[in-house]
Amino acid sequence: MNQSIAGRSTLQHLPQCERGATLIEAVLFTVIALGLITGGVVFFEQASISAQTNSTIRLIASLQSQVRSLHQSQADFGTADMTTLLITTNAVPSSLQRDTDSDGTADTIVNNMGGKVTVTGATSRFTFKAEDIPVDICSRIVPFNDLGYGPAGTGIVSVSDGTDTDSDGLNPAEAAAFCTKNATGGAVDLTWTFDR
Repeated sequence: MNQSIAGRSTLQHLPQCERGATLIEAVLFTVIALGLITGGVVFFEQASISAQTNSTIRLIASLQSQVRSLHQSQADFGTADMTTLLITTNAVPSSLQRDTDSDGTADTIVNNMGGKVTVTGATSRFTFKAEDIPVDICSRIVPFNDLGYGPAGTGIVSVSDGTDTDSDGLNPAEAAAFCTKNATGGAVDLTWTFDR
């Protein structure tokens, strides 16, 4: 019993510097924890952007391939909207199809952010329009070189944001400026023109 009382009196008489060290340790722990949380949030955001970018690139590549395949025996791509054709030939995953007129049949293609996607023939070329692409994803998918190669695929003739069109290639720095120039609410509508 005397040892218990002696232990309590020892705790009560800790030197002031030892109590301060405990406070400093608590503050340091809090700062480290906040740093880890912030790092985790940043990592999650970057992983999310990367996943959306990859999904968008896969959609563009897949639809390009399907359009070229469906028209390989044709003289050209025509001038019609190809949405119905791509949906009825199962060229588009069902998760990216919408029934906008509520008639029980899908009639619209959307990207993974929910923006509308339209593929249209342009005689010897075709266009791919993707709406509501976030600027940070746009800057990763619009670069292309003067030979028409880029993350969005091959045979790229031009890319447009509805106001400006680039047909001689965009490097990553130019792509970032291109994507932000005419963006609205942090998003941009993009239209690629592809060659056969």
